[in-house]
Amino acid sequence: MVVALVSSRDIMERAQRGGYAVGAFNANNLEYVQGIIAGALAERAPVIIQASPGAIKYVGLDYITAVVQVAARADIPVVLHLDHGDGLELARRCIAGGFSSVMYDGSRLPFDENAARTAEVVGVAHAAGVSCEGELGRVPVADRVWTREELQKLWTDPGEAARFVAATGVDALAVSVGSVHKMLERTAEIDVERVRRIRDATGVPLVLHGSSGVADESLVAAVRAGICKVNIATALSVAFVRAMRAAIARRPEEVDPRPLLGPGRDAVAAEVAAKIRLLGSSGRA
Repeated sequence: MVVALVSSRDIMERAQRGGYAVGAFNANNLEYVQGIIAGALAERAPVIIQASPGAIKYVGLDYITAVVQVAARADIPVVLHLDHGDGLELARRCIAGGFSSVMYDGSRLPFDENAARTAEVVGVAHAAGVSCEGELGRVPVADRVWTREELQKLWTDPGEAARFVAATGVDALAVSVGSVHKMLERTAEIDVERVRRIRDATGVPLVLHGSSGVADESLVAAVRAGICKVNIATALSVAFVRAMRAAIARRPEEVDPRPLLGPGRDAVAAEVAAKIRLLGSSGRA
């Protein structure tokens, strides 16, 4: 049975009107997908399952689509989204494979080149009835300690954001406002006033990447200011691996992977449910 996946544009626009955010969770294997769906079902929340280019290379595009198609039989809205897409070719493959949402990340490019390439992906996506996210400003990786001054140089400018949205027609815009990818400590603080200014300048749903490292209070304030989609990857990986390591420590002679992977799946479900409650999307399915 083929199940129709939901457009991220639809659920983000509802989130924008409702003043909450939808959780977008990166999946790396079957247990991640199962955990994400279990957590969202427990909270009766819409959910976005994301696959990065790395996950697609590891799992395989057809496997990801098939697994999420099964997961989408759950009685909640489910989106399958390409996270940090690196070009038109991959976006085309994902759209042809059944993804309901794609992203093109040209954040490292000059403004005009980013806008031109993003508009090209938007055109292909919209022709297929698929929503498209772009990114302006750069969210760095926690490969070192970033000072506030260094981060500010990478932040999204509200005026440029308005020009970018007008030039590309993106359904959602990922912004750089203080978060950092792959943070293990939850100490990042969002420039909430900048979020408000970008929201007012563009009118489109805004997306926060690198959310695993953002303090709860700052994340809630960012959602109130206009963030409608919150990407979470590292927090799931930390929960999954910690639970799996604990299971291995309890059963060091176990050769059946299921008792070792199952706790990881359950930990992902618990983390997803907690994030959904924080974002205010519980009961919004």
